[in-house]
Amino acid sequence: MNTITQRMDAIAGHENKYGSVLFRMGLTQLVDVGVRQLTDANVEASIRQIIAEGEINKTNGVVTIMTPEFQCEIVRCAAELARFNTWDLFTYIKKYVPISN
Repeated sequence: MNTITQRMDAIAGHENKYGSVLFRMGLTQLVDVGVRQLTDANVEASIRQIIAEGEINKTNGVVTIMTPEFQCEIVRCAAELARFNTWDLFTYIKKYVPISN
């Protein structure tokens, strides 16, 4: 599955397989499970891991696309977003977050 069309077709195949209701519930479950993993302890552990890996990369001269600080901000943002209702997030995304190919 290399092209965006192939990937979208694969996802559509799952919607066709399970039907719209189960598919949407599956998406909700996916997000809900992720939200439950964003506990304060897990967030702090992730941040410590990101910083440690950043130090290792720095020592080894590895240049990454994102700085450890930026990665930590992503984790913090996700943790804050996890406080919202899943369907409110989906509604916001549908209405206000343009996705381009």
